[in-house]
Parts: sequence; C-alpha cells; structure tokens
Amino acid sequence: MLLISIGLRLALNTSNTDRHLLQRLSEGDKSAFDELFTTNYDMVYSAALVMLKSPEIAGDITQDIFLSLWENRQKAIVIENIKGFLYNNVKFLVHKRLRRIKVEDAYTRYLKYKESAAITPREPENLLSASQLQVTIQQGIAQLPPQQQRAFRLSREQGLNHDQIGQLIGVSKKTVKDYIVRSLAFLRQHLAQHIRLLLLFFL
Repeated sequence: MLLISIGLRLALNTSNTDRHLLQRLSEGDKSAFDELFTTNYDMVYSAALVMLKSPEIAGDITQDIFLSLWENRQKAIVIENIKGFLYNNVKFLVHKRLRRIKVEDAYTRYLKYKESAAITPREPENLLSASQLQVTIQQGIAQLPPQQQRAFRLSREQGLNHDQIGQLIGVSKKTVKDYIVRSLAFLRQHLAQHIRLLLLFFL
C-alpha cells in the first residue's frame, strides 16, 4: 500500500516552485540543490527502505541519487517531475543493487564451500559441481583487468576495506569502489552464462 501511495503522489505535476528550483540548480545554485535535497530526502529514503528493508543500503542509495543530481545539475532543467525522476532513480538503483547482492552472495557461498571442503569430505557429484563452479568463478576473475582483479581479491578473499586496498595498490578509495562495482557487474554476466551450473550447486 505504501508503494501505491508513493506512486499516486508522484503522479502529480511538478510545482512551479520545483521548476524554479530546477532552473536555479541547472545554473549551479547550491542553495537550490539544498532545498531540493531537504524537501525530497525523506521520500527517496522511504521508497528505498520499503524496497530493500535495509536502512544502511537505503541510506547509501539515497546519497548516491542526490550526489548524481548535483553532479549532473546542468541537465536538471529538462526534468519535468522531480519526485517522479527521483523515484525512478530509486527503482533503478535498487534493482542494480539487488543484482549485485546476488553475485556477492554466490561468491560468498563459494568461498565458504572452499573452506568447508578442505575439512569435510563431500559426495563425488557435489565435488564435481563445486569444482566446476570454482573454475567458472576463477575464469571470470582472471578476465578482469590486473588492478581491478587485485582489488577484488583483496576485498572478497582477504576481507580488506576500500581504504586498505587503496593504500596497497596506490589508488583512491573511490577508485577501489569503482573497481569492485565493475568486477561484480562483470562476474554477474559471467555467472549468468553458467546459470545451470549455479543451480546444480545451490539446489
């Protein structure tokens, strides 16, 4: 019901005040951005929270949306409905984040399996599918650019945070985050091509 209610409210036309703010924003007026941020933050955060059920991730997505609005402020003048625009961005980023979480979950399960397989004997057929999965994942990681591959392994296999990785490989925290996002996007596509193998392993 909450999503329906949000959708109905977003169907309303953008007010003259919003149009004026968007005009000022397109001209680089920081105070116009601050007003749009204050007015729309709760709506954006609530929509993300309803879809994700995670306050932390909803907060991250909300920040990303407003950061993008500011970075692309020159294009703000073409926005016809600011609330609808922001809500559509919420849906897009939530869908993108959920797909990323699925890849992270698959990779985490794979790492846990590797640890347990070294201790607990497995049935031959399970060993076969696990071995195939390992090859598939490692083949995907091996196709990443060297610096990106190193950042991904340090993050997922050694558990280092973005700051630590940046210091080790000599790049900024933002660049490390970009490496991880790009790696996950590539691996998602790579694993999607081997969906039957994943089903065998996780059923």
